Amino acid sequence: MKTRILPRYLRRGFIGILLFCLLSIVLVFLIVDLVENLDQFIDDDVPREIILSYYLYYIPYVIILSLPVAMLMATFFSVGNFARHNEIVAMKSLGYSLYQVMRTLLGIGIFMSALSFVFAEGFVAYTNRKKEDIRRQYLESSGRTTVTQFKNLEVQEPPDKMVTIGYYDGEQEMARQVKIETFQNHRLVERLDTPVMKWDGEVWIVNEGFQRVFKEGEEEALPINQPMELDFEFGPEELLQAQVKPDEMGYLELYKFIQRVERLGGETDRWMTDLHMRIAFPLSCFIIILFSTPMAYNRRKKSLAIGFGLSLIVCFFYFGLIKIGESLGQNGTLHPFFAAWLGNGIMIVGGILNTGKTRK
Repeated sequence: MKTRILPRYLRRGFIGILLFCLLSIVLVFLIVDLVENLDQFIDDDVPREIILSYYLYYIPYVIILSLPVAMLMATFFSVGNFARHNEIVAMKSLGYSLYQVMRTLLGIGIFMSALSFVFAEGFVAYTNRKKEDIRRQYLESSGRTTVTQFKNLEVQEPPDKMVTIGYYDGEQEMARQVKIETFQNHRLVERLDTPVMKWDGEVWIVNEGFQRVFKEGEEEALPINQPMELDFEFGPEELLQAQVKPDEMGYLELYKFIQRVERLGGETDRWMTDLHMRIAFPLSCFIIILFSTPMAYNRRKKSLAIGFGLSLIVCFFYFGLIKIGESLGQNGTLHPFFAAWLGNGIMIVGGILNTGKTRK
């Protein structure tokens, strides 16, 4: 009987505290952000319905970001309460050990990790993109004037060209103030300048401008008087995709984007680190329970304030490790896979050591 009653009791106590902590953290996060941006909303005369939409789109991202913290606090408070009220002693007397408590809670951690990944990939990437579109359109005076218009783009075209675009209109699929430079042995040998480059459905078309050839210290400028086709690897979709942040992409979108960057000869360490983080970060729900359950298991005389303090310390330590690993991966110091899993790896080792030292 205890094999069904006790796990159900543990799950009910844990999930209740988890939902309360998650709701509290999300509300605090949104209120702080609103207070920080309220002046800008007022100065830019942003409509109230747009502000509401902005924060509705923001909530899913905040939930994913806050979930590991809520899991940590729920572990300390629920297991700590069980220990403080001698319910852990009662469980031990029934033969329900630390390992069985952890098995129950780790099952919740696995479920929440899987749910976090599915929710992030199926929903959060979309809402992040909508939120950023609102920010760019209503809160940023520079950059995009609409969600499909960009300024100052640079695209590397393999094997030897660099394309600079002053202004790009995604709706008309037209680039303006375009400069195309060709290099050999790190030396500029040719440059094409054109006021307009337009996509015709298959290739880019240039109708006017100048093609400059640099040879032996001399420059020869040849006017472009008839349509010229430029068969680049990138098209309008790639130009728009290049301006999307990793948070606005799903896992497969980010993977395809990385492949395009590799074909263009660009550095991918930053993006690869973000890609591996898509798997590593959701697992934090499981890893935090593994690390924190033994710490709260035998705390019979400890107050809730101490539990809250311990949870904050563990939280800062864990997220500090994640940010360190992310920075090391993005600047190429550490392989992206190991950088993304640095924090998780250290926490797993710490969780195993904590479990081994805890009185069962």
